[in-house]
Amino acid sequence: MTYKTVKDIVDHARKLHEALSRQYGELEQLTTSERAQLMLGYLNRHERRLAQALGDYEEDAARGIMDTWLQYAPDLDLDPLVKAVRDVDLNDIEALVEVALKVDHCLLKIYEEMEEQAPVESLREVARALQQIESNEERMLARDALRLNDF
Repeated sequence: MTYKTVKDIVDHARKLHEALSRQYGELEQLTTSERAQLMLGYLNRHERRLAQALGDYEEDAARGIMDTWLQYAPDLDLDPLVKAVRDVDLNDIEALVEVALKVDHCLLKIYEEMEEQAPVESLREVARALQQIESNEERMLARDALRLNDF
């Protein structure tokens, strides 16, 4: 049985987005492909926006909600996703987008799990708000990646 607070989950997701933003920024410097640089720059900003949105949410949310413990907290081992980003082929735009969408999808699943495990409606609302933040960015990423393909 894993116990975590809502703040732990949000904080972990925010730190993941910050780490991914830095990783995409480093990869952007390594690639020689102009299209890959554009995509990696976009992904860097995408992850930075998500980290900021989670940070803002954390600040604005009621302290009591953020300090609530979840008995069956979702698994937060996201290291394999960070490794997938690190190992992606920098010249394969589709692979870059695929790995970024995989990260977003994984976090969406965590928030869905959090919603399912939430014992009270106020926690389910938090989980739905986090899902909304993530899914909005996921849709934007998919849309903008298609636009970049036309470039």
